[in-house]
Amino acid sequence: MMALLLTLLAVTVAAGLTGERAWNRVAEAKTRRRQILTRAREQSQRIRRLARATYAMKQQRRHVRLTLETLEDECTRLEQDIKRASRPENRIFVLEERRNAADAAWLATVEVGGTVADSAVAAAVPWQRRQFLLWAADDEAARARLERRFPHGSGFRITQLMLRPSHAAATPAAKLETRAAKAARLATS
Repeated sequence: MMALLLTLLAVTVAAGLTGERAWNRVAEAKTRRRQILTRAREQSQRIRRLARATYAMKQQRRHVRLTLETLEDECTRLEQDIKRASRPENRIFVLEERRNAADAAWLATVEVGGTVADSAVAAAVPWQRRQFLLWAADDEAARARLERRFPHGSGFRITQLMLRPSHAAATPAAKLETRAAKAARLATS
């Protein structure tokens, strides 16, 4: 009987130790599970934070691309305007800036190659044709001012004399793609 009791006691102690080890393993597993869940939650929050930052950067990149394209279009338009304005036939030289309140702006085209009088010295200028801006009350006064500066007998001739057109009738800028249309195009690309 004693042997039975001792065996029973040994089995109970062994079962107790095994149970305690099992409880320790279960506690460790629960702790590890909590740690894993905490890490997963932190990772999920980190991923969401990075996703928001990525989305914001994508929006910012789209805005920058749109701004860049707009600026490139504007630069292209301005370069074309500069080329158009810098052509020699578009240059206008101011004959004289003196003017009265009643004077109007006149544009005159003067060419070299008119008849040269026998007693006059031929014109020695580095240009063949130029446009001049001058101020005068009427076309006769404008023509007289031009004749004083560029005498007909010295090889000059006035080929055109007209009132200067107003700047209000300037040509409209080329039609550009709107910002909304560019944004829609960039969103699809």
